[in-house]
Amino acid sequence: MVSRAVDLHIDGVKLKPAVVGLKLSVQSWKERFINATMKINCKDEICGCLSNDKHVDCVILDDGGFLLMSNRDKYLAQIGQFFGEIDPFLMQNLISSGLYTFNKTYDYQSVCDPERETKAASGQRSIFIPTIADILHLGWWASAAAWSILQQLFLSLTFPRLLEAVDMDEDPSENLSKESCITEQTQYFFDSVNRSFGGTLDCVNCSRMYRAEKLLSTNLVFIIADAAETCMSCDRRPLRQAEQPSEGPNPCELAQNPRHRKGPDVCFDNDANEDDTDCGGGSSLTPSLCALLGGQLILFWLLALPRHYPS
Repeated sequence: MVSRAVDLHIDGVKLKPAVVGLKLSVQSWKERFINATMKINCKDEICGCLSNDKHVDCVILDDGGFLLMSNRDKYLAQIGQFFGEIDPFLMQNLISSGLYTFNKTYDYQSVCDPERETKAASGQRSIFIPTIADILHLGWWASAAAWSILQQLFLSLTFPRLLEAVDMDEDPSENLSKESCITEQTQYFFDSVNRSFGGTLDCVNCSRMYRAEKLLSTNLVFIIADAAETCMSCDRRPLRQAEQPSEGPNPCELAQNPRHRKGPDVCFDNDANEDDTDCGGGSSLTPSLCALLGGQLILFWLLALPRHYPS
């Protein structure tokens, strides 16, 4: 699926009212892609992007670094995936050469799967855990049951609606298995106005050459490089773009470049129809009137009972 925004200029204002899309067949587009890169009457060692070539990788990426087309069948199933997870060493060099740059955004209210703690890292527990002797002791059960009943009675008399069931939209078991964390997501985009890029990928005992060329009037870039299978000693650790757990930004770097909140350029006008009666108001839990009156009557009855003093 290929899409493009439609630009309309009305009275000097640029509008994007619609998007035009075209659904393409992957195999037919691959054939056209290979035919467009082939040289006619070529006698060089490399004359274009042959299908499943053992020596050359040809790919088309968009301005976000996502794969759109390749001359290899094994990459066709990965169309739409971030190229840093397919060929991370080449993507890293595209960033170093200035073709791509990135911005990281942090989500401080995200949830993640809890990390498994090892036995060596477990610390002293701050919650009382009864021992076997406590569990077998009848007095412990009696005191625990009495305290629980007393709490339920006090809460039901004071706040009768506090213990009502609450509608939950999410599965509680899923929330219990998550914990609060910080996540980061990286956005890549074109950084340079240059159209051509190239270089050599130096690995441990081999090297790969590549060439990148931006396509005119598009947000695409064509890349031809030595095949990744010809140099297996390169760093294969994936370069991720999707959201992932993080420790957050470096506080020392943030202190050197503080961000200031900018106020509005002009003050907002007052509206006569604005209702500000609720502004600055607070809310509190109101106990039941019946519970309060009942408690007062019980106390009055206890005080009014006749007392017998020994003579």
